[in-house]
Amino acid sequence: MKTLPRLLATLVLAAAMGVRAENPAKVPADQAPPDQWPAMAEAGDPLAQALLARAYFFGTDGMALNPKTADTWARRSAGQNHPLGLFLRGWCCYFDLLRPEAEREQEAKPFFEQALAAGFEKQAGQGGRQWLAMLGLAHGRGCGMSENREEAVKCWRKAADLGDPNAMASLGVGCQLGSGVPKDEAAAFQWYRKAAALGEANAMAFIGNCYRFGIGVEKNEAAAVAWNRKAADRGSYAGMFGLADCYLQGTGVPKDEAEGVKWLLKAADAGDCAAMAKLGDCYQDGRGVKTDKEAAAKWYRKAADAGHQGAKRHLEELESAE
Repeated sequence: MKTLPRLLATLVLAAAMGVRAENPAKVPADQAPPDQWPAMAEAGDPLAQALLARAYFFGTDGMALNPKTADTWARRSAGQNHPLGLFLRGWCCYFDLLRPEAEREQEAKPFFEQALAAGFEKQAGQGGRQWLAMLGLAHGRGCGMSENREEAVKCWRKAADLGDPNAMASLGVGCQLGSGVPKDEAAAFQWYRKAAALGEANAMAFIGNCYRFGIGVEKNEAAAVAWNRKAADRGSYAGMFGLADCYLQGTGVPKDEAEGVKWLLKAADAGDCAAMAKLGDCYQDGRGVKTDKEAAAKWYRKAADAGHQGAKRHLEELESAE
């Protein structure tokens, strides 16, 4: 019977301290560990759904890159009018590279507009790493707002300081190209390494590219293959394309054009227009596959529809030769 008084005393003390043990304060999804997002998202949390969409789209926060799964979660979050979910839904439309460029842009535009109307820019400016990283992309690409690379870099630096791997990778691209920041290939390589250490899939492919061509680091063809393979295994079509080209050229691996075509097909199926254009070249020249002008035209057309300028020229040349 001594247990009851103790229990009552504990409840009284908890009430006096303002503690509600039966309903603890809920931690917002962007403050929770990523491994908790799936359960929160399934329970209907729109922010967790948006964060999962972003993680799957970029291959960050422990998720393998998977645009289709990203779009599924973005749809669920956007359906609740969540600003980050709306923006990510627009982003998924914008980069659905298996569809014509004009069609993608037209479908994405209203989602970006709805996201801004729902407070995306204001909430992103308040500091969460994922929000800031996406705001940087909005400025960098001019999605729903004027393109401003300098403002994009500011957002990415803040997000990177908070530990966001995608923002680190974006800063790396900026440093490599000299876009929004002075060109600095060594700094680009270091940003890619930081992002890859946190599991960012495309950053692994960028490291592979750096090792292959000596961008900010000494050339190392074996390392280029290894990093592209890591990226490809994480779902990065940039990694798949890089690995394919290594096999096609015999860079860091024995030349194997059939193996190269296999990886090109995987990258193309994931929506990489460069891989589609390269497949057109392979079918036209009979590299890794039998020469097939119709198949070449098919892949050039897909790449051209996705916005690849080189594929448009190759398609015109192929059709004019008939």
